[in-house]
Amino acid sequence: MIDISEYITQLLEPLIQDIYFNTVPTGSNIPAQYITFLEVNANPELEAGDKELETGRLIQVNVWSKTNYHNLVEDIRNTMESAGYERTFEYDAPKQEGDSHFNKVLRFVFFDEY
Repeated sequence: MIDISEYITQLLEPLIQDIYFNTVPTGSNIPAQYITFLEVNANPELEAGDKELETGRLIQVNVWSKTNYHNLVEDIRNTMESAGYERTFEYDAPKQEGDSHFNKVLRFVFFDEY
Protein backbone atom coordinates (compact mmCIF):
# COMPACT_ATOMS: atom_id res chain seq x y z
CA MET A 1 0.00 0.00 0.00
CA ILE A 2 1.34 3.43 -0.91
CA ASP A 3 1.51 6.52 1.30
CA ILE A 4 -0.99 8.76 -0.53
CA SER A 5 0.27 11.98 1.04
CA GLU A 6 3.86 11.36 -0.02
CA TYR A 7 2.99 9.81 -3.39
CA ILE A 8 0.64 12.55 -4.65
CA THR A 9 2.98 15.29 -3.42
CA GLN A 10 5.88 13.76 -5.36
CA LEU A 11 3.68 13.17 -8.40
CA LEU A 12 2.51 16.80 -8.58
CA GLU A 13 5.81 18.39 -7.48
CA PRO A 14 7.09 18.94 -11.06
CA LEU A 15 4.14 21.31 -11.66
CA ILE A 16 6.01 23.88 -9.53
CA GLN A 17 3.08 24.87 -7.35
CA ASP A 18 2.64 24.91 -3.61
CA ILE A 19 1.01 21.59 -2.66
CA TYR A 20 -0.87 20.96 0.59
CA PHE A 21 -2.24 17.65 1.90
CA ASN A 22 -5.63 17.94 3.65
CA THR A 23 -5.16 21.60 4.58
CA VAL A 24 -5.04 25.08 3.08
CA PRO A 25 -2.39 27.77 3.57
CA THR A 26 -3.15 30.39 6.17
CA GLY A 27 -1.77 33.79 7.07
CA SER A 28 -1.23 36.91 5.05
CA ASN A 29 1.01 35.39 2.37
CA ILE A 30 -1.29 32.89 0.62
CA PRO A 31 0.03 31.93 -2.85
CA ALA A 32 -1.87 33.25 -5.88
CA GLN A 33 -2.14 29.66 -7.14
CA TYR A 34 -1.79 26.41 -5.20
CA ILE A 35 -2.96 22.80 -5.03
CA THR A 36 -4.62 20.92 -2.17
CA PHE A 37 -5.52 17.23 -2.09
CA LEU A 38 -6.98 14.59 0.18
CA GLU A 39 -8.14 11.01 0.15
CA VAL A 40 -11.95 11.07 0.08
CA ASN A 41 -12.27 7.34 0.75
CA ALA A 42 -10.59 3.97 0.38
CA ASN A 43 -12.65 0.85 -0.25
CA PRO A 44 -11.75 -2.81 -0.67
CA GLU A 45 -11.98 -3.67 -4.38
CA LEU A 46 -10.63 -7.23 -4.36
CA GLU A 47 -10.56 -9.67 -1.47
CA ALA A 48 -9.57 -13.33 -1.22
CA GLY A 49 -9.57 -15.52 1.88
CA ASP A 50 -10.46 -12.58 4.14
CA LYS A 51 -7.47 -10.61 2.85
CA GLU A 52 -7.71 -7.36 0.96
CA LEU A 53 -5.69 -7.60 -2.25
CA GLU A 54 -6.69 -4.31 -3.88
CA THR A 55 -7.98 -0.99 -2.52
CA GLY A 56 -9.82 1.62 -4.56
CA ARG A 57 -8.66 5.07 -3.45
CA LEU A 58 -10.67 8.17 -4.33
CA ILE A 59 -8.41 11.23 -4.36
CA GLN A 60 -9.65 14.81 -4.59
CA VAL A 61 -7.33 17.46 -5.99
CA ASN A 62 -8.33 21.12 -5.68
CA VAL A 63 -6.76 23.86 -7.76
CA TRP A 64 -6.97 27.30 -6.13
CA SER A 65 -6.16 30.35 -8.21
CA LYS A 66 -6.75 34.08 -8.40
CA THR A 67 -6.37 33.92 -12.20
CA ASN A 68 -7.12 31.49 -15.01
CA TYR A 69 -6.17 27.95 -13.96
CA HIS A 70 -6.96 26.09 -17.19
CA ASN A 71 -3.34 25.14 -17.98
CA LEU A 72 -2.63 23.91 -14.44
CA VAL A 73 -5.81 21.80 -14.46
CA GLU A 74 -4.75 20.24 -17.79
CA ASP A 75 -1.29 19.50 -16.37
CA ILE A 76 -2.79 17.85 -13.28
CA ARG A 77 -5.16 15.74 -15.41
CA ASN A 78 -2.31 14.57 -17.64
CA THR A 79 0.02 13.88 -14.70
CA MET A 80 -2.53 11.90 -12.71
CA GLU A 81 -3.78 9.91 -15.70
CA SER A 82 -0.25 9.06 -16.85
CA ALA A 83 0.38 7.70 -13.31
CA GLY A 84 -2.59 5.32 -13.62
CA TYR A 85 -5.33 7.39 -11.99
CA GLU A 86 -8.75 7.58 -13.66
CA ARG A 87 -10.59 10.92 -13.54
CA THR A 88 -14.11 10.33 -12.24
CA PHE A 89 -15.45 13.80 -11.52
CA GLU A 90 -14.62 17.45 -12.13
CA TYR A 91 -16.33 20.77 -11.51
CA ASP A 92 -15.79 24.46 -10.84
CA ALA A 93 -16.77 25.25 -7.27
CA PRO A 94 -18.88 28.41 -7.13
CA LYS A 95 -16.98 31.43 -5.89
CA GLN A 96 -18.68 32.90 -2.86
CA GLU A 97 -18.55 36.21 -1.06
CA GLY A 98 -15.23 36.49 0.74
CA ASP A 99 -13.44 33.85 -1.35
CA SER A 100 -10.05 35.05 -2.54
CA HIS A 101 -9.45 32.24 -5.06
CA PHE A 102 -11.37 30.34 -7.71
CA ASN A 103 -11.54 26.59 -7.04
CA LYS A 104 -11.50 23.68 -9.49
CA VAL A 105 -12.26 20.25 -8.00
CA LEU A 106 -10.96 17.07 -9.65
CA ARG A 107 -11.49 13.54 -8.38
CA PHE A 108 -9.46 10.52 -9.41
CA VAL A 109 -9.62 6.84 -8.52
CA PHE A 110 -6.56 4.65 -8.15
CA PHE A 111 -6.45 0.91 -7.52
CA ASP A 112 -3.70 0.14 -5.00
CA GLU A 113 -2.57 -3.50 -5.12
CA TYR A 114 -0.85 -5.28 -2.26
